[in-house]
Parts: sequence; structure tokens; C-alpha cells
Amino acid sequence: MLSKFLNTKTLIILLVILGLIYLISKLTEREERTFKSEMVSIDTAVVTKMIIHPKLGDQGKEVSFTKTGAEWKLESDGKSYKPDPTSVKNILSELVRMKSERVAATEETKWKEFEVTDSTATRIMLYNDSKLLADLYVGKFNYSQPPQGQQNPYQQQSKGKMSTYVRPAGDKEVYVVDGFIKMSIQANVNAYRDKTLFACNKDDLTKIAFNYPNSESFVLSKEGTKWFLNGQSTDSTKTAKYLNKLARITSSNFIDEVMPLTSSPTHQVKFEGNNLIPSEINAFPADSVNQFVVTSSLVPDAKYSGSKSGLFERVFAKSSEFFADEKKD
Repeated sequence: MLSKFLNTKTLIILLVILGLIYLISKLTEREERTFKSEMVSIDTAVVTKMIIHPKLGDQGKEVSFTKTGAEWKLESDGKSYKPDPTSVKNILSELVRMKSERVAATEETKWKEFEVTDSTATRIMLYNDSKLLADLYVGKFNYSQPPQGQQNPYQQQSKGKMSTYVRPAGDKEVYVVDGFIKMSIQANVNAYRDKTLFACNKDDLTKIAFNYPNSESFVLSKEGTKWFLNGQSTDSTKTAKYLNKLARITSSNFIDEVMPLTSSPTHQVKFEGNNLIPSEINAFPADSVNQFVVTSSLVPDAKYSGSKSGLFERVFAKSSEFFADEKKD
């Protein structure tokens, strides 16, 4: 009788232990399943559309990138723009690089604090055609100072810790991820537009024609390794100084709302050469603030301010700039 009682007791204990093991394993499995170590786990090559909803109060409009073939199209507020070719790449790279460090909250009551609600977050949605691949609410940014008194005086100063609060759509959990994804995500569509009016390898240029009013036009042409202005040899140092500017002429000062005062440009520079598409930059007289509306054949949907950042002076050089200064007696 005693032996039977002990066997029954042992069996009950074993069943309890097995039950506890099963319960713990399920809880652990649930925790592992809930915690997302990666916010976006996809092949970025399959993304064909990205939509960015700025948070309320940023005064921005919804921005969308749509891929057709190998080309991306940028749209916002019913208008289309040529995008900066690195914009989509940078954002997608940041998203797949984001790693979760911990769960900051598991209840909806905490969403507002971490700025991951519909109105306080920046929402990013990724698609493959009509299939939704990822949907994130990007919220509050946090910067932590490096620990004091732990730095070796012979080592480079420690950097602080940057992190961002992110909530996947449909989840209650808010995650702390490493990095500052918001640096790549802007509220204004202009941040994603192509800012390069012209770019080239200066050694590929063979001819630059400057068409100006009042008979001030001239042509720079390359013969062998030397440059000539209307047939006259130029100063190599001064010519190189201008050509170096042409490696990449950029401007972020878009003025879509400004209308030029004339329908034809008063100033024009045409570029020709090897391994590059013939292109031109034009300047139209404008208001006193911008002085000129500058356009580029490479970015036909954009208008840039001529005065801001000295864009006009950088592009439209004077003939005297290519010759050595005359020595005074």
C-alpha cells in the first residue's frame, strides 16, 4: 500500500514538473515570438513603393516613391519630381539596419509618451506592388551622454548613444532601436528631390558655351590638354578653378512658386564632352530676392534660386575669370 502511494505521489510530482516546464517553454516561446530583433526584415530589392506620412504639426504632405523598372518617381501633393537617387537607398538601408535593443512599452497608454501614435509619429510603409511589406511608426529620438569618468585620457572621447522609439503597425509594443532613422526621413518633399544641376569628370569636358546678353558671350574649348577662350589661351590655374566647380553643382534652394520675369533665359551655359550627355543651365530674371530663376536640363521639373548660396555666380562665369590678372606698374 505504501509503495503504491509513493508511486502515485511521484507520478503527480513528475506531472507537475512537466507542466511547469511546458508552461515556461510556452511563455518563453511567446516572448521570443513577440520581441522583434529586426524592425524590417526584407530584401530591399523587392520594394517597389514607399510612402512616408509626416507627423501632424510638421506641415509636410504625404510623400511617395514609386519604382518603375530601375527608376524611382517622387510624388507629393499631386506633383511629381525627380528624386535624389540616394534618397530611397539611404532610407531603406537605415530601416533594414535598425536593431531592437529592448521593449520600451507594451501598453497603448505609453504611445503618446514615445510619440508613436497616428498623430505624433512619422509613418513609413513599404510595398511590393500592392503587398504591404512593412509598416512602422517612427517616434521620439533619444540621445544619451557617454558615461563620465570612464574615459581613458589617451583614447578618443566617447560618443553618446542615439536611439529611436519605433512601433510596428498593429502591435502594442514600442521598441528602442539603435540609431537616428529620422535623420533620413524629412517632412518636406524638397529634402528628397534631386539637387544636382550638373556633375561630370572635368577631364571629359571639351566645350563650354556661355551665352550672355550685350555681346558678352564666349566659348571655352579644349584642344589637347589646353583650354582656349574664343581662340585665346587661358590661364590654366584659373580655368581649372572653374572646372573643379563643375564636378558637382548642387542647390537645395527650390523656388517652384517663383515665376521668372521673362519666358526666355538671359544667361545660358551649355556643356559638351566625352562620356556625358550634352546639357545646359539657364537663368531667367526674377524678383529682387532670388535675382534669377535657374534651371537645368538634367532636372526639368525644378527651379532654383540664383542668389541663394551664390548659385548664379558659381555657374555663370565672366570671361575675365579665365585669364591672369594684369600686373599694374
